Amino acid sequence: MMAEYEIISQFTEDAYAKEDRICDRPVCRAKIRKGDPCFYVATIEPGQPGRNVCAPCYSHYKKNPATSVRPTRRTEQLRPFASAQGSNNDRVAPDMRAIQQSVNAAQRKLTINPPPVVAMPRRTAGPDIMIPTSWQGSSWQGSSQSTGPPWPGQGSSNGPIGYSSQHALYATERERWAKISYATPPAETILIEISAVHEGGGRKKRGVPIGNICEGKKGIDAQIDAPGLIELALDTIVPKLQIFGGGFLWRVNEFIVRDSAWVDLSNHRRSVAYFYDQCQQLSRKGSKTTTFKSRQFALMVIVPETQWIEYENWREDAEMNAARIGQRPACKVITPQVPSSVQSSVDLESELGTAQTNDGATTSDNVRSNILPTTTVTTSTKRSHQHTHSSSSFDIPSPPRKRDVAPAALCSPDRDRLKEVLRIGGGTNLDMKQVFGRQSERIHFYLVPSRPITDLLLDKYHSFSVDTAEWSMGELIVDTSPQGLIGVGGFKTAHTGWLTLMAPPKIGPGSVAHDKIVVKRPYHKVFATPTTTTGPYKIARYSLVDELSRLFKEANVLYWAKSLLKLTYDFIDRCVASSSEPPPFPIPRVRFVEGGLALAYFQGDRKPGGKTGSTRAVFLLEEFIDSDGEDFVKFIHNMDANPLIDYDKYGYDLAVFFSFTQHIQYAKTGKLAFISDYQGSTTLLTDPQILTHPSVSDGHLDIFGDGNIETTVSQFEKEHICNKYCKWPAFGLEVYTSGEEEDELEACADGEDGPEAYADGEEEREN
Repeated sequence: MMAEYEIISQFTEDAYAKEDRICDRPVCRAKIRKGDPCFYVATIEPGQPGRNVCAPCYSHYKKNPATSVRPTRRTEQLRPFASAQGSNNDRVAPDMRAIQQSVNAAQRKLTINPPPVVAMPRRTAGPDIMIPTSWQGSSWQGSSQSTGPPWPGQGSSNGPIGYSSQHALYATERERWAKISYATPPAETILIEISAVHEGGGRKKRGVPIGNICEGKKGIDAQIDAPGLIELALDTIVPKLQIFGGGFLWRVNEFIVRDSAWVDLSNHRRSVAYFYDQCQQLSRKGSKTTTFKSRQFALMVIVPETQWIEYENWREDAEMNAARIGQRPACKVITPQVPSSVQSSVDLESELGTAQTNDGATTSDNVRSNILPTTTVTTSTKRSHQHTHSSSSFDIPSPPRKRDVAPAALCSPDRDRLKEVLRIGGGTNLDMKQVFGRQSERIHFYLVPSRPITDLLLDKYHSFSVDTAEWSMGELIVDTSPQGLIGVGGFKTAHTGWLTLMAPPKIGPGSVAHDKIVVKRPYHKVFATPTTTTGPYKIARYSLVDELSRLFKEANVLYWAKSLLKLTYDFIDRCVASSSEPPPFPIPRVRFVEGGLALAYFQGDRKPGGKTGSTRAVFLLEEFIDSDGEDFVKFIHNMDANPLIDYDKYGYDLAVFFSFTQHIQYAKTGKLAFISDYQGSTTLLTDPQILTHPSVSDGHLDIFGDGNIETTVSQFEKEHICNKYCKWPAFGLEVYTSGEEEDELEACADGEDGPEAYADGEEEREN
């Protein structure tokens, strides 16, 4: 019978080579590159060194363990009953019948001098397990801890039989020592300052610090990801916050961890280093290689505003109760001055304590008011209860008072400035157009979801649909006045609006009450005469059917654009993670605005033939882009696959990156589609277009709307100029053009040549 084997390797199987090496398996000798899986396997011969092998060889050893590893347990055989012809390596199972006959003969009473029955020693993979019936009489009988065998020095009648309570920690200790043995201390570390703040203080201030809760952490691994940072921040701050809050029960699951730029860490991917890229700097001026430099970063544990208000109310109630208790001490009664009738009332008070009465006062207050006249009554502005102070017969200490703060000196305002403000403030009239221009709508809001491209391949999610989208009822206020008009595009108008939903989502439009948004509606121009196409015109709305059709296509384009952009970043992240070197350029992070369709309904017979509750209008609602002074830029036009703006203009670098994303989308979709009309700020984009190859439409019109210029896709390989992003080897993209023009533009941007040199190059190419 063959012995059973198990492979002897390291504790964890996720080991990787720290440097290039050769597989130790003689028949393989493959090269194991730095960062590739590398496994250590022990040999079958004791005392011989093990082997570091590649992943295919490790799989081979796992399938054929007898060729490479030592046995861990053997089937024991009794030599007296083994086969005479069998060698040590060719043993057979013991003859159980012969054993039984031997035992019976030894125990037979008529046998003279029966041979003793001796237990043969037996090797096992672990300690022997005691029989539960032998625990009788032990002090551990019936205990849940006596579930194993005795260890050396245990098992006597005087001590417990089986494992002790310390053995229950074996698995935890084994895991801890395994991590210590195989985890080297991080060579690249950062410093993190963690503080606690609560929401409030206005938009610019963002948050208000809570007490002096701030803790520094040094020696943090620079490769730590966002979930690790969240766990570190909460473990550091929550205990201090509990001490600060006394007995208040904090809801830790509602806390948000943000960095110094007010970015929510919960929205970032796992296993991607969060701060590592910011620690990279150029080795020297003009060099493209980078080195790591440790830096200090800040994290904040944010307590939501609603929870902070609850804490303040709780603290105020606690202070009130403490003050009330301080005003109710045991009464010091002077017996000779108190009549007997009053004495019985005092005795009654001692029995009743401070029971509550119907009018809000306590029984002790009523008793005191019957004994002696009340001299003063003080009323709190925060609570409708009264404190009564009796005469000197009762020694009642006053409640603890807060430290008196000296009032600030009264400064008179500047006279000239006050005159100017009085003139402006007193002469201001109400803007009737702005007030009457606010239009209230009762709506159903359908959010445009974000789905991966794999979901879009399913029949259920081919396009945006109100049937599969999350929706909620709410109220929309649109500012239709001239002050509320954000802009008029070629096809749509944009107005300021405010959205309130009954079931608000976690993110996106309507996530907070009175959320400021952009309200878009399509329009067409009406000129003075039907034959005129230039000059002054009026804005006219489409019919309800046409309006719904046009805005549905806009929402569907946004739906596909968000999916293609997610596909792009997934590709970039995978390539960067698998590369041995970081990219020689930063990767911008942008996203499209969150948005959705809003169907408005009649709120009464406001129009002849309009039935209450029927659909009246359709709006496209989008997240408001607060650019903080940045310009609204159109980076790429839908008729070209290259940057729309010049190399020396604001946003050119981002436009080059968007051209690179088109290259990825073109390649990953099998040369069928990519995003165009990149426009917005440096972080938020809006109004995209989806361009498709002519083979997609197959003669059908109106694929992704009028903005789908199919020739841009069919001519992409000829027109697109590959840039530094496209040429990085880790991305593995096919270079469609030489990119000489892009190289010259980058040289101009770096200051190597001026615009005159670029102009000369253009002239030479034209000649």
